[in-house]
Amino acid sequence: MTRQRNRPVHRRIVSALACAAFCWAAAAPAQLSASANGAVAAPIDAVPPKINFDIVSFKRCPPGKEGTTKVDMPMTADYLAYHCESLSRIIYFAYYGATRVYSLDGVPPWVDDDHYEFIVKVAPEDFAAWKKLDLPARRLVIRKVLADAVKLKVHVDSTPKAVYAITAMKKVRLTLYKAGDQTKLPDGTLLNGRAADWVGMTAYFQNWSMPELAEILAVNMDRGVVDHTGLSGRYNFAMPIAGRNMEPDTRMGSGDNAPTIEDGLEQLGLKLVTAKAPVERLMIDHIERPPED
Repeated sequence: MTRQRNRPVHRRIVSALACAAFCWAAAAPAQLSASANGAVAAPIDAVPPKINFDIVSFKRCPPGKEGTTKVDMPMTADYLAYHCESLSRIIYFAYYGATRVYSLDGVPPWVDDDHYEFIVKVAPEDFAAWKKLDLPARRLVIRKVLADAVKLKVHVDSTPKAVYAITAMKKVRLTLYKAGDQTKLPDGTLLNGRAADWVGMTAYFQNWSMPELAEILAVNMDRGVVDHTGLSGRYNFAMPIAGRNMEPDTRMGSGDNAPTIEDGLEQLGLKLVTAKAPVERLMIDHIERPPED
């Protein structure tokens, strides 16, 4: 039975999808949770650099006001901010890179639903040290901020769980990426290098691997996703992806012709099968509402 999404699909949801690997600063290179050799970029037990902040502020945004999902963090500035974003987005920034594929369980509803204007401002005596920190190190610092401000405690769970595995059909319809490729989107936007963007409910990927696609799908589906395609290349492709906690046959929009994840993968010569695998995921043990200013 095909499941229907009755509420409208918002551009912001697809924006969050694209941000899974890109949204940390306007001009920053993309980073994945795990490096090419399999090591995670910011391990769960890593010790954060000691940085003091003059300001750590959470201000509740009016109901219905939403941000852009992007972190406001110029690398030479003395602050980091999220504008009218959920605490889940801030946790995402802090803990992306703690596991090979980012996944967060045990989330109270308010962590997704309540939106805050969040800013931390570095103390002058630590500004020089802050400017030298790379992205994984800054993630560690924000973990300490969350531990102090909202009493966040998490752990990594690797218990085998039901997952979806992406597999390849006999005929795969993926275009191999070549250096210098440009993908022109229906709205005229040009993708260069490794990039992702969307028009409506269709996400466009350039220079993406199958493990990276699995990571994106895992963010939007109701269980983890692993890559079992055996495809080692990097590809240009497009498919509909919009929503949260979707099943493979959940329709993204109204009407019987609205696309599903299954439809999009099938057009690429791919499919999802159920499997069981030990998938690392972060589990929230404790969290409290932020003290509002």
